[in-house]
Amino acid sequence: MTKSMRRRRGQSGNAMVEVALMAPWIFFLFVGVLDFGFYAFALISTENAARAGAMQTAASVAAANAPVSTVACPAVWKEMNLLLNVKGTTQDCSQLPVLVVRRTLCIQASVIPNTIACDAPGCADCGSEVGAASSQVAVTYQTNNLIPIPGLLPKQLTFTRVAEMRILAK
Repeated sequence: MTKSMRRRRGQSGNAMVEVALMAPWIFFLFVGVLDFGFYAFALISTENAARAGAMQTAASVAAANAPVSTVACPAVWKEMNLLLNVKGTTQDCSQLPVLVVRRTLCIQASVIPNTIACDAPGCADCGSEVGAASSQVAVTYQTNNLIPIPGLLPKQLTFTRVAEMRILAK
């Protein structure tokens, strides 16, 4: 037997050992990328839902006195419906995993609470425009871990995004 054949026979199985040693690290890297993608999607969905809810509440003064469940919740739920722990659940924006809170930024003595219309000049957050309106919607989403990794990630992550819409009445 030649020297190169002896060397080749002595190295048989090295690739299998290397793969066996690297496989757990590659698996954890893949799981980390998958989890990061899920969290990024949840964060983007929460931001879009807050923007959609604020746009819905600021769209008309008639919606100002309506409860948040009838005004902002359907728009928020439409954006959040693709998330794993939201999909297939009943539409309820008053408790987690999706919590929607609307508040009026234009608050003065002449403004009725929970409305978005400013009737007085110089309204607090609406600027100097008469008839300006400003509404803010906060959406909180609580996610479950896609693949739990004890010691590295908390059991649940909570994302809160706030959007504000300002309109001028004509």
